Amino acid sequence: MPLILFSGYPCSGKTTKAKELIELLEEKIKNEPALSKYKIVYHSDETLGIKHENYANSHDERKLRSEIMSAVKRDLSKTNIVIVDSLNYIKGFRYQLHCEVKNSSSTFCLIQTMCPVDVILEWNTNSPNPWDETLLTQLIQRYEEPNGLSRWDSPLFAILSNQDTAKEYFNDISSAIFTSSKSLNNRDPLSRAFQKPNSVTLLKPASQTNFMQMLDMETTRVVKTIMNEVKIAQSIGSKYSPRIIVSEDVKDINEDGCVYVDLPVSGVTLPLLQRLKRQFISLNKVRDMEKDRIVHLFADYLTKHLNE
Repeated sequence: MPLILFSGYPCSGKTTKAKELIELLEEKIKNEPALSKYKIVYHSDETLGIKHENYANSHDERKLRSEIMSAVKRDLSKTNIVIVDSLNYIKGFRYQLHCEVKNSSSTFCLIQTMCPVDVILEWNTNSPNPWDETLLTQLIQRYEEPNGLSRWDSPLFAILSNQDTAKEYFNDISSAIFTSSKSLNNRDPLSRAFQKPNSVTLLKPASQTNFMQMLDMETTRVVKTIMNEVKIAQSIGSKYSPRIIVSEDVKDINEDGCVYVDLPVSGVTLPLLQRLKRQFISLNKVRDMEKDRIVHLFADYLTKHLNE
């Protein structure tokens, strides 16, 4: 039966949301006789014996993915609802799991827990089993974002784990995983998910089908603009300006519409800007905004996080 796959940064609230979902599913199964045959099978890094340090090198990471795959292959059945609570951050691995679901003629959904990095760092500090901060940062940088337009990442539910509850999405998740093939009218069951039209829905309006491309292009342009100014200053042995104009059309800081980023006196590097860019895209990819708003929001985001 269904595979419910969780994905997200380390310490981003996956286990909390998985437990919330399990309680809701158990209640639904108990109250609906037609679902009484179903049983929930829960797998996590902890239940599978996967340790944080297993993510530190590629050899151990291949082994942990093999553990997850074996558990899914073993437990996918007509009466099991399999929940996998792990990072699942590699696109190719999610595709492999998708193929297993398709081979078993089952249903599927992907739940991505999204959370600001500063909150993740705070949660990690207070966790009884904290991640090494260097490894945590590396995994955030390596994370391959799900794309709801890809069949192996669909239907996709993006949950802001520090704001939302699983209950807010439960009806839509239930519709996705309990849909029978007879009611699909020959449509692919992996593409069905009617999601709520709020700020954390993953389905883009038709007019914004190129939104991700536009988001990446605009944030990349801002990063290039900043690094060009930094490199010019470094080449002549001077300090870069603490205020960099990143608006494309307005170059006078006193003009209306001018957008700028306030930089710290030192420490601005390309890897740092690229990391902040990935975080910004992760937090805003599910929004519907106009092109000119992207630069404004990204400039504010950079100013805040570069000067913390």
